[in-house]
Amino acid sequence: MDNKIEVEVFRNGPEIGKYYSTTFYTRTTGSYSKGDKKYFTTNPLIYVGKCIEHGSEGYGDNAEHWEIFENDDGKKETVFYDYEGTRCFKETQGNLRLPDE
Repeated sequence: MDNKIEVEVFRNGPEIGKYYSTTFYTRTTGSYSKGDKKYFTTNPLIYVGKCIEHGSEGYGDNAEHWEIFENDDGKKETVFYDYEGTRCFKETQGNLRLPDE
């Protein structure tokens, strides 16, 4: 029996100043053209912190897109979008570290 928990995630880019976890979607429902497309994952969510900057370089199929996050220790982490478009985010509360961690 598979005990993986499935959660809804979102492909739209994160908003500056909000806190996020990231992962890749594993399943979709609905249709983009009908406006009811939804994304789900059974992959672990990885906390990346507060979104502080969007970035991109190039154009068309050669474009690269990324988000820069600041974690709760003040370290910056760049999260790149994948070519297949499966990178997703889920808004979360800030400071997910446990006390004394």
